[in-house]
Amino acid sequence: MARGNTKRLITEAAVQVAAQHGISGASMDQIAEAAGVAKGSLYYNFASKDALFEEVIRDGFGRLAEAIDAAREGAEPTAAPRAVAAATLETLRGNLDLAKLMASEVFRTDRPWAGAMELARSSVVVRFSDVLRAARPGAEITETAGAAFFGALAGACLDWLLFRPDQPVDQVLDQVLFGI
Repeated sequence: MARGNTKRLITEAAVQVAAQHGISGASMDQIAEAAGVAKGSLYYNFASKDALFEEVIRDGFGRLAEAIDAAREGAEPTAAPRAVAAATLETLRGNLDLAKLMASEVFRTDRPWAGAMELARSSVVVRFSDVLRAARPGAEITETAGAAFFGALAGACLDWLLFRPDQPVDQVLDQVLFGI
């Protein structure tokens, strides 16, 4: 098996195990078993559990950033907030375990990967801020507004997927974007 495929299997297993047991409760043995690889493969691909979860966090926010960029491309500035919000919801819906993990870790500052988390989170927040600035030229839009937009979407997404999965995505978008 190619190393890239092994790394992907390991990171996907890490997300699954952490969603079930929390990062602190997830063991490398459990992750190796879930990935179907030898424990040595974990340490061949990642120096430590911390390095593994740093990669998981970076990858998760990277996928979200790509979805935001793709949704924004070609959208009219006033339609971009809805397009970006829809892409965010769909990306998070595509991997609920990762969404829960990202939500639980985004404000943890005591983790070894806190610096990587801050960079990854900031990258997404800046994208949201830029979308809002383009939609509202002349308005003073700070990164706090981008963080609020992201937070509202992440919270609404988890509420939707965990407690109201039958609610149509357009209804979730209408409620989150009320007034934007």
